[in-house]
Amino acid sequence: MKLLLMASAAAAISVPVISADLGGPPGAAPDGASLTDVMGSPWPVAATLVALATLGMLLPPELLLTGAVVLGHGFGIAAMQVPVAGPLLISDVLLLVYLLRVVAERGTSAERNGSVNLWLALFLGWSFLATLYAGLTVTPLLRIAAYSAVFILLSRRWVDRRLVYHGVLCYALANLVGGVLLGQPRLLGVDIGDPSQTGALLLAALCPLLTSELRFSGRWFVGAVLFCGIFLTQTRGVWFATVVVLVVWAQKKLSAVRIAAVLAGLGLAGLQIVGLVTQWLGLNSFSEVLRTQSVVNGIRSGLENPVFGSGWGHVSSMDHFQVAGWNPIRHVMPYNLFVNVFASVGLPALLALALFLGALLRRLACRRDAPLLFTVAVLAMSLTEMTLYAGSTLTLIFFVYAGMGLGPAVPTDRGIVRMRNPTTGPRLTALRADKPGRTEAGVRRKASATM
Repeated sequence: MKLLLMASAAAAISVPVISADLGGPPGAAPDGASLTDVMGSPWPVAATLVALATLGMLLPPELLLTGAVVLGHGFGIAAMQVPVAGPLLISDVLLLVYLLRVVAERGTSAERNGSVNLWLALFLGWSFLATLYAGLTVTPLLRIAAYSAVFILLSRRWVDRRLVYHGVLCYALANLVGGVLLGQPRLLGVDIGDPSQTGALLLAALCPLLTSELRFSGRWFVGAVLFCGIFLTQTRGVWFATVVVLVVWAQKKLSAVRIAAVLAGLGLAGLQIVGLVTQWLGLNSFSEVLRTQSVVNGIRSGLENPVFGSGWGHVSSMDHFQVAGWNPIRHVMPYNLFVNVFASVGLPALLALALFLGALLRRLACRRDAPLLFTVAVLAMSLTEMTLYAGSTLTLIFFVYAGMGLGPAVPTDRGIVRMRNPTTGPRLTALRADKPGRTEAGVRRKASATM
């Protein structure tokens, strides 16, 4: 496993620059320019890499993950969106430093989550094969592979979730307040530039407040502010995901089957009222037409080559997609994760992805925490969005949250919380170390004895 992670990190360094049309970050420098080209000298690049490596060795690993999320779009600073070396942005360098540091450490291991990791590996493997068969670049998939490596490592070691949650919350509030101060009629955030991605960020910040994993004075007021921000995105997919999250959060008993039923039921209801909501709130009606037609064309494209598809980031039938009243002809991907995967990399990859998400949901459903809620949000958004692509804030946060959700015992300043095996039931065993005469070491021993 360590060799696999190191190999994926090394491969990411050696590949060519990501094309924006193939899912690269929106702020990537044009014409393959790097920080060396912008600065006119390699020394600033070397100094940046040394500084990042030094910080990576000194800072807690959780801060590296938070930094990768925050710096993914440069936080409004254009220079941070220029590749440092090859295709690597500063956020990518932080992820690689995190991977190398954690692989080198001997942390506490949890259960291997074999079925989840197996289906994820098969999905990525077939996607690589199909994309190479189509003669396209695999650079975007390498970045997703790095996200997946972070997911696997997080699922095998304990992480201070609160540090990550606080970082995501602060970043979400900064984008919300900044967007409002800039007078954006539709909330895009300070630097994200996409209302769907901004809405996903706000949902990621909201989930730990709903589950009370983040407790502080005024947290319900902050939650209300986040709800307002979600409304200001004017994105129906984000609104739908928020409704699904609230319904799942309100359930007394949860299972993967129940969550799937809630998602299917609300999805069918949403199809019936989306036109009414669009007309009532004066939203963009063309968006609905565009999404519907893109899904239809995606299915047609997938049926043309159901085994290998057209390659990741490319759907053949969408090359000359045009709708009446929309003059520009542009490359449009299907606005549905599952149709997109089917059209891009074929039915085997779609099946592996579905089995991965099912196994993940089954394990997370027993824990009822923020990773479960955000995974449900991603699944809901996947019905009307492509939620898995390189350089996506949503994609990175999903893998980070889901990995933490599968992780082992979480030490806190109040003791240890140990999650039981999902097959034994959803109950949690909590032991507190804040009572007089009880030490953390004693709590650890008692926790081990109760497993």
